[in-house]
Amino acid sequence: MSFIESALQANRELFQLLHVKGLEESHYQSFALGAGGDVSSGIDLVAEKIFIHYLLPFGTIVSEESGVIENPTSSIRIVLDPIDGSDNLLSNIPYYGTSIAYFENDKCTKAVITNLANGDIFIKDEMGLRRGKLEKNTLSLVTCNAFSKVGIFERSYCSLKVHDTLKIAKIKYRSPGAFALSLAYAHDVSFVLYEGKMRTYDIEAGLFMCEDLYTFCEGDIFLVSKDKEIFAKIKSLFISN
Repeated sequence: MSFIESALQANRELFQLLHVKGLEESHYQSFALGAGGDVSSGIDLVAEKIFIHYLLPFGTIVSEESGVIENPTSSIRIVLDPIDGSDNLLSNIPYYGTSIAYFENDKCTKAVITNLANGDIFIKDEMGLRRGKLEKNTLSLVTCNAFSKVGIFERSYCSLKVHDTLKIAKIKYRSPGAFALSLAYAHDVSFVLYEGKMRTYDIEAGLFMCEDLYTFCEGDIFLVSKDKEIFAKIKSLFISN
């Protein structure tokens, strides 16, 4: 089984757990502080265990929950967020997923991001960026949505400067709460914006999927957009302020 297929199998098992079996009381419990700096929930750890089973044979895993899980026989590095947006999941908000980035010689060459709420999958490898559904075997190449009306501003609730800047500029956005997943949808929305410290678990797979888009990263501001004019407009707000 290939790495991509193994990643999809892990996501299918997790999707089945969430939507057929359902969450148990233990999945809501809080445990220790994870490697990414957030407190791990029970479902975070269960999801991580599923991914370790499927992905550890391919290489060393760097997970948001447990940190480094070694595979001494491989030079491959796999950056994993077992549940992206777990607070959404535990609050019954349908916007959460998983993020996997595959590194060879310190270069990301494969990535899989899954929306576990609706089954959307995004895969990028040597065949390009494609999307599909977990329960189907067909994939189509991702193209840019020319009709998008809003962007995504992740972590807007703790914004120190961006929120007011966008408000004054009358730029519309939503803040759904799962950064890696939002990057997977960057070709669909007007822009994806993030303010704050960026962690490898949140950004590696999404960055790889956004290589063909306009990108700005300076200090604690990260911006990506498919639209040159929108990108320039938002970028200028931060360069001049």
